[in-house]
Amino acid sequence: MKKMKHTKVLATVMLVCVLIGSLKLPVEAAFVSINTWNLVDSSKHSDWNGSTKYSARFNKAVITWNIHKVGVIRKTTSTSGADVTISDYYKNNNVAGVTSSAGTIKFNTFKMDGYTKKQRRNVCTHELGHALGLAHNYSGDVMYTYVSKVVTLSLNDKASYDAAYLKYSTF
Repeated sequence: MKKMKHTKVLATVMLVCVLIGSLKLPVEAAFVSINTWNLVDSSKHSDWNGSTKYSARFNKAVITWNIHKVGVIRKTTSTSGADVTISDYYKNNNVAGVTSSAGTIKFNTFKMDGYTKKQRRNVCTHELGHALGLAHNYSGDVMYTYVSKVVTLSLNDKASYDAAYLKYSTF
C-alpha cells in the first residue's frame, strides 16, 4: 500500500514538473522608440567618414551596434559614399554630441573632454543610435536622453534597432 502511495505521489510530482516546464512565462516587454529619419542607405548600411578626437570610443561604439546587426555601420571605402560624417566642435554648453538628419555626428569637445572613457563611449554609441534611426528611451538604455556609463545595448535599444532596421527601405 505504501509503495502504491509513493508511486502516485511520484507520478503527481513528475506531472507537475512537466506542466511547469511547458508553461510559457511572459518575458519582459521592450519599449521601442524610433525617429522618422535615419542615416542608413538603401542597402541597409550606414557608411561613415571624417574624424574625431574620440575615435577609440567611436570605434567601440560601432562594434557595439554591429554585434547586434552585423556590418550595418561601416567606414567608407573607395566604392561607398558617406552616409554620415563625424567631426568635433567646441561650444560652451551642456550638449555632448549631436546627430543631424543632414548626415552629421558632431562631438562637443567642451563637454566630452570632461567625461570618463565610459561616458565618452556612451555618447558615441548614443549618437550612432540616432544615425541608425533610434529616438530617446529610458534610463538604463544607451538611448537615454542623458549621458551615462551605459555602453551595452539594453532590451529597449535592441528592440528599437530591430524596429528601425525593418523600416530602412521604407524611409
